[in-house]
Amino acid sequence: MSEAEIISIIAVLKAKPGKTNALKQALTALLLPTRREPGNIEYDLFQLRDTPDVFYVRESWRGQAGLDDHIALPHFQTFILQMNDLLSEPLRLDYLTPIEP
Repeated sequence: MSEAEIISIIAVLKAKPGKTNALKQALTALLLPTRREPGNIEYDLFQLRDTPDVFYVRESWRGQAGLDDHIALPHFQTFILQMNDLLSEPLRLDYLTPIEP
């Protein structure tokens, strides 16, 4: 698979006041099932050290089909249903383009 077919994203999620631990638990619950998906290449969760209510998910997928399959799966749909309660602002998805030397 060429680099052009790999989709890499950084998702940025900010917790509502008092919901940091709940958001962390909901995101942590996505890690193992997502990493087992056939279209997944990378799925890593980070919490900002100096702003602990902000989380980043660094993820890579085998093409749009891999990402679409992920979005449709029950474990991600469960998370989507929780987002309004957990997030203080809309989910931000930053799509990345690799730079080669």
